[in-house]
Amino acid sequence: MAVLNPPRSLPGLGRAVISFLNTDRRSWTDETLVEAFKPPGLNDDKTSAAGVQDTLSAFRAIGMLTRDKNGVVTVTEGEHARGALTQAQFRRAVQRHVMDLSRDGDPWNVSAGDAYTSGARDLLRALSWFLAQDPLGRPLSWNENVQGLQDAQFGTSDNETWAVVNDTRWPPFSRWAKALGLASPSLLKSAPGLVPLPVVAIDDVLDELPEGRMTIVDFLAHLAVKLPVLHGGSARATLVATRLENDPDPGVLADCADSSVGQALRILEERGRVVFSALPDATGLRLLASDSNRHTHVTLARGGKR
Repeated sequence: MAVLNPPRSLPGLGRAVISFLNTDRRSWTDETLVEAFKPPGLNDDKTSAAGVQDTLSAFRAIGMLTRDKNGVVTVTEGEHARGALTQAQFRRAVQRHVMDLSRDGDPWNVSAGDAYTSGARDLLRALSWFLAQDPLGRPLSWNENVQGLQDAQFGTSDNETWAVVNDTRWPPFSRWAKALGLASPSLLKSAPGLVPLPVVAIDDVLDELPEGRMTIVDFLAHLAVKLPVLHGGSARATLVATRLENDPDPGVLADCADSSVGQALRILEERGRVVFSALPDATGLRLLASDSNRHTHVTLARGGKR
């Protein structure tokens, strides 16, 4: 099983299904869940049930749902297996399951075939490449630039080696990237698409990081452990080391923080979630190529605007 194929999986529907299973004590199968969430008379197109079926398949792939030998679907153990979930609780639980490298291993260090797509490996490969792109460039869409960027960066037109292999995978990727808080929709009508701006996902993990002040090097390392598709994380590192000639991000090329991370942190700074400082005789880093000053330390601010 994989996340991006079959293509009709809906992360928001997954939250509704999991919250429903958490609060209803009857036994449910794929068939009865389809009947509950796509009842007769609601969109009678013969393919209309695929959204529910594909969603159940995707959430089994990432380990949040399981199906026993009798076909009964249940929520796996974990913090997400308790009652109805808020949007933030659900998003962070999905982040943890999607980025469970102890289950899937490094997504770029696997062979072709079922192992190449099982778990969340297909989604992790797509995310690690997507977040290496310039958030200040043109928003990413399949027909506009995703094909061309992958052709140039992977050095081949063999799309089976790309992070997002075809236009069928791009729509579900777009839904999952936004649901995970790792992408923002373009606000420009003239340039629709996705922006690799992980503000929401980084904000989600701030409360899990150690309180107080830490060096910016340690702070970015903590983020990369929590979100390994970011620069410094293992998925991004293997992508660059094994598939690309160099990291395409302009911030990394300019010896700054990764552009997606740097832009996201500036937004969180404006919201009062983080405070940056520069101490003498300490290693510093520019968040953005346009910055004139280097920051050496980060202080997490409890509260601020979410």
